[in-house]
Amino acid sequence: YVLQERMNLLDYALQNYDDGLLFFYFSSTDLQSHMFWWDCDAPHPVRSREAAKYYFGCLQNLYVRMDGVVGDLLKRYGDAAHIMIMSDHGFSNFARQFNLNTWLRDNGYLGSPDSASIMERGFDWSKSRAFGLGINSLYLNLRGRERYGVVEPGREREGLLDELAARLVAVRDRDGRQVIRAVHRADKVYGGSAMRYAPDLIIGYSRDFRASWKTVLGDMSDEVMLDNPSAWGADHCMDASEVPGVLFSNRPIAAPQPSLVDLAPSILAGFGLDIPPDMTGRNIF
Repeated sequence: YVLQERMNLLDYALQNYDDGLLFFYFSSTDLQSHMFWWDCDAPHPVRSREAAKYYFGCLQNLYVRMDGVVGDLLKRYGDAAHIMIMSDHGFSNFARQFNLNTWLRDNGYLGSPDSASIMERGFDWSKSRAFGLGINSLYLNLRGRERYGVVEPGREREGLLDELAARLVAVRDRDGRQVIRAVHRADKVYGGSAMRYAPDLIIGYSRDFRASWKTVLGDMSDEVMLDNPSAWGADHCMDASEVPGVLFSNRPIAAPQPSLVDLAPSILAGFGLDIPPDMTGRNIF
């Protein structure tokens, strides 16, 4: 029903289109992938092997249907319009969860051993140098920024960021697999006036791994590594290199390795509009 509603909305948008940019979003490939994606024979968190295979087949059928939408658009408008099909990410199985706050606690970076949640009143921030909140975010308890900050800006901050990044990418699961593919410093990969809201480190998980459900809320569990017990058996909150998106165009893409941030300046250039000097990205066509 959700997909059919979107199909109807697309038809309406096309029938009422006059000129300019028409952007349309289909959510079903994302929504259904979270629940149905499972592209291996490893045990699914909640389904039998046969059921996991069946529902993954349903997802593949969805992609066939979406391919038909693209084909219809190209047939009707391909000679007159520049058509771009893109996703902002791919997908991966999510079988194992990593509790960042438990790891920080066990390694002496966060609170006291009996702390259950960084959101609790009375949490001992005087013993906390870093904490996790959100899916991929690690923050330092930085003096002058956090209310009870203890990490000094400058040399102490720099050293702690390097130390945490090195130790996190060294984490291995019970079978020896690397849990975290890469750790990115926000001040190295982002810029702009909103940097004060960014985390200090962005945790890029390997395929099959993701931040635990409790990590997202600032909670801790007894163990660092746990199975994912949810029907939400796939995700894309891994390192960007593990779940890259796609871009298809009916006009040649001139730039090698286009990025998501290139789309806005490319669209502006297509309409003959100036690209603002503070906009990240380039025209890829």
